[in-house]
Formats: sequence, structure tokens, C-alpha cells
Amino acid sequence: MKGLEERNEPLVKNGFGKAWLGCLVEALGKKWQDVWCRGDWDNLNFNGDVLKFTTETAWNAADEVMTLVCEKFPSLGYYYYTEEPGMGIYETNDESGEYYPDRYHVDLCTDDGAYQQEYFPDLDDTIAWIGKMTEQEFKSVDDVNAYFEKIQKENEDAYCYIHEIEISNT
Repeated sequence: MKGLEERNEPLVKNGFGKAWLGCLVEALGKKWQDVWCRGDWDNLNFNGDVLKFTTETAWNAADEVMTLVCEKFPSLGYYYYTEEPGMGIYETNDESGEYYPDRYHVDLCTDDGAYQQEYFPDLDDTIAWIGKMTEQEFKSVDDVNAYFEKIQKENEDAYCYIHEIEISNT
């Protein structure tokens, strides 16, 4: 991946650049047309025995590319967190939370128009943060929902979406 990034030109002509996932697929000996590889990688970092990088892909995680990487390097496994708000997808395959400990994502617009997003490892921290942002005291998600139902009558732009990050078995 580092070698692909250092090239003058992408390994395969494309619209994403040198870090296109299709270039990685080709470098690993497969044809990019045979593997779903819509997206690219960034932030390549090797620390000890952990390789970390981010991908920006369309619609979901680049499972086929990661599976190919693990086939070529059998000692590797991969963990991911993927988010596609427009499709309501928030998921990780890191069941233990070692690499991706967060289990909740909040998208919030308060009654005064302040937009916020944040991630949390548990529901209690999630509800406490929403309370802090709204200067209210909540004991449950139902309390949060009731509050936002009430304030939406005064400000239709106010909202609070709590997304539970699902655990995937892939």
C-alpha cells in the first residue's frame, strides 16, 4: 500500500487516484473488475503489529477487498467500523470493542440550532451527553425522545437521533 501511494501514477487508471482500492486489488493479483472496490484508503499507519488505515467507500465497508488482503496475508485479520448515515448503517465487526469501542452515535440539533455529533461506548454516557448539550436531565431514551418531540413544536429543525452501532459477524 505504501508503494502504491509512492508511485507517480496509479497502478490502474481511475478517478480516485493512487490509493484507489482497485489499485490494491490489482497489486494483490486480482482484477479490480472482479472485486467490489469502490473507494480509496487514507491515513496508512503501521504501529507495532497493527496496520491501521481509513477507507472511504460507497454504501458499505470494503469487505471483498479486506477478505482478499487476508487471503494473501493469512496472519492478518481485520476490524472495521462503517457508517452510512443516509442508509442508517452504523456497524462494526469488533465485537470485543478492542479497536472500535463506541456503540452509539448521536446526531443532534438543539433547540438553539447547535449541530453536534458524537460517539459513545455505552447508553448511559450517550444520554448524559445529550443532557449536557440540552441542559436537561434525562434518565432514558424515552425521556430524550419526549423532550425533542416537545421542542420540535417550537423549532422544527431540532432533532436527536441515537444510532446503536450494530455488531456484524463479517
